[in-house]
Amino acid sequence: MTRFLWAAAYVLGWAMLAGVLLGVWLHYYPSRGDAALYLTSAVQFALVPAALAIVVFAVLRRWFMLAAAIIAAGALTYTQVPLVISADAPAGERFTVVSANLLFGGADIAALEKIVADADPDLVSLQEVTPEALDKVRRSGIGRSLPHEFAIPYTYAAGTAMFGRQPLRDRYNIPGTVLHNLQARTDLPGAADTQVLAVHPAAPLWGDKDGYFADMDTLGAHFEQLPQGRVIAIGDYNSTWNHAEYRDLLTNGLVDGTDVAGAGFLPSYPTDSRLGNRPLVAIDRVILRGFVSTTMDTHHLPGSDHRALVVTLVAS
Repeated sequence: MTRFLWAAAYVLGWAMLAGVLLGVWLHYYPSRGDAALYLTSAVQFALVPAALAIVVFAVLRRWFMLAAAIIAAGALTYTQVPLVISADAPAGERFTVVSANLLFGGADIAALEKIVADADPDLVSLQEVTPEALDKVRRSGIGRSLPHEFAIPYTYAAGTAMFGRQPLRDRYNIPGTVLHNLQARTDLPGAADTQVLAVHPAAPLWGDKDGYFADMDTLGAHFEQLPQGRVIAIGDYNSTWNHAEYRDLLTNGLVDGTDVAGAGFLPSYPTDSRLGNRPLVAIDRVILRGFVSTTMDTHHLPGSDHRALVVTLVAS
């Protein structure tokens, strides 16, 4: 019996170690397979088997395997460390920006209105904006407090909108994407003439990922060519920090807002009642240039399958 338990623990340790190595590989390798793409969203959870592998091999006194488990755990931890180390924030006026996915326009606009009122943002990015949802937003407190809009509503998931406290100039609908991705310029506290983007690449559906990869390539090329100056690109990226396709967007001086804020793991999707409204993946994100994100938080939005993202920023 003792020998069986020893062998079972040894196999368990190997399985845990294999899971950790898979996590490291998924983080760095831009896989285009269905399973790999979805598993990449869960790389951070491989920290649990990383700890278990270390414990198992330590108890079994398998020193070589313990060393291998420690190295693998260190490599996996290294991929996640940027998300928990915050950058120094300069003095300056803080302001907020908000992003929310309306789930085919079906989100509770009254609940969103309260989230926006509490955050008092200078900019709101909305995804999956239908004509009916846009009309509700315009007539809500959001439209009154943020009277300047750039919106291209559409059925299903393709509509996108942004609302600003100051005028939105140089409006531009980024061409070649499945869903609408919008860009404009506006004045923000301590940051005049900021380039702002409401981002929503196509979702990587199982068996139908071509739109996602094409949109990420298009956005990557667009981000790389953004003119110098401050940038806020916020929305539903349908990607996590662990997806190489997302990190490839971080060129031309652009940085991930979660990385800068040290906000850690901030899941926002899916808000399924069967999961107790506890999302599993962090795909609602903000990319920055010329700003430091000081805080990031998410808020439950009834009627949506995403939590709303609220980010506090200061110009750097």
